[in-house]
Amino acid sequence: MTHPSNTVGASIDYSTIQQFLYREARLLDQLLYDDWLSLFADGGTYWIPAVRGQTDPLNVPSIIYENTDLLKMRVRRLADERTYQSAPRPYTTHIVGNILVEDPGQHDLVVHSSLMVHEFRDEQRRLFSGLCTHVLRNTPEGMKIASKRIELTDCDGLHTAFMSLL
Repeated sequence: MTHPSNTVGASIDYSTIQQFLYREARLLDQLLYDDWLSLFADGGTYWIPAVRGQTDPLNVPSIIYENTDLLKMRVRRLADERTYQSAPRPYTTHIVGNILVEDPGQHDLVVHSSLMVHEFRDEQRRLFSGLCTHVLRNTPEGMKIASKRIELTDCDGLHTAFMSLL
């Protein structure tokens, strides 16, 4: 399932994929949401299922299922200091690890990782953990996220509103 060498596919090095995921986390931690959005391919999706092992984001309720247009709206709300969602602003620390790359297809790479996010907002601390699956696409503009799926460890638990991006 994982590629044993340091190169994945014909031209993508494992460290390039690793650095891409680390960069994504860093952009979120630095509140650089527009730069984070630029990592997504046109029509890319961001999905947090509500049920472990969920395969259908459209006909089964999800915690979040958004395409790039909806993500842009979410980012605008996060960036606007007048909205409840961003006042006070949430701060996060993302930790990404256990990165595994599936054998590459022709265009897309499937990358699995573990994620832990510490969020601090309004004197409240929250901790999120889960398994991520990124589908990464090599485009003329560089590597882009075709989809990001985050299966939270407690996805079927009770959640309040998400004030930050995972």
